[in-house]
Parts: sequence; C-alpha cells; structure tokens
Amino acid sequence: MKKVIQPLAWYLVLASVLAMASGIALSFATGPAMAASSQHQHQHGAGEHLPLPPPGQQWASDAPLREGMAHIRQAFVQASHEPIDDAQARELAQRIEAEVASMISHCVLPEKADAALHGLFGELLRGTQALVVKDQREQAMAQVVTALNRYPQLFDDPHWHALEMPAQH
Repeated sequence: MKKVIQPLAWYLVLASVLAMASGIALSFATGPAMAASSQHQHQHGAGEHLPLPPPGQQWASDAPLREGMAHIRQAFVQASHEPIDDAQARELAQRIEAEVASMISHCVLPEKADAALHGLFGELLRGTQALVVKDQREQAMAQVVTALNRYPQLFDDPHWHALEMPAQH
C-alpha cells in the first residue's frame, strides 16, 4: 500500500508546486498574450473586420487549438453552474489566460486564420479581464460565451458544442 500512496503523495505535491509555478508564470505570460492580441488588433485597425474563412467553410484547427479551447470551455462550464465569488472569478480568468497564452505559443496556423484567432483571443481576454470586477461579472460571462460560440463559426472543430449563457445570478 505504501508503494502506491507515496508516489501518489509526491505526485500531488509536484502538481501543487507546478500549479503555483504556473500561476506565477501566468502573471508573466498574460501580459505578452494580451500585448500580442492587442498589437494584432491594432495592426488591423479598430473598425476593420477580421479575416473570415471562405463562405460555407471554416479555418482548419490544429490539436493545440482544439485542446486549449476545450479546456477553456470546460473551465467556463464548471464555473458557470452557480454564482462565482471573487476567488473563483480570478481562478477562471487565470485558467483562460493560461490557455490563451499556451495556444499563442503553439500557434502554427496560416496568416489569415491566425489573424482571426488572435481577434477571437482579444474578445475572450477582454471578457476575462472583466470577470474579476464583481459588478461586471455577469456581462463578462456573456462576453466569454459570445467569444466561445464564435469559435466554431470560424474554426473547424468537430467536437465543439455551443454554449448557453448561464442563468442570471
């Protein structure tokens, strides 16, 4: 029994340390992710539309994009079942920002698809930033849902299911 519990305990300790380190790293990664998204949007101009795939088609997605978006969706669904407090809102925001930073670092999409993705990330991160402000949380949740539901309109992800706006709290 000890041979099973001891490795499990070490795994939990290492997972906790990794989670803490990820939080610290996230504070450094979120800035560049937001800057990259903001810079990309700035290059296109505030009123210019982001590239759309050809009519009736979607941009191809790759495994890191599909996995990252699935993680964001899962975190959002888990958090939206009941009203979230300040700590839960911060945790959700950090999880979303970490996934966006990871997807940006692994992005290998063609130029137009990449531009559309970064625009989508900008929408998602604006909602994420507002999550931590209590009186903006409900609107932020709606903004995150809107961005997540825009994803399958732009990108081919056969496993994606549309989200509904959580009940108002």
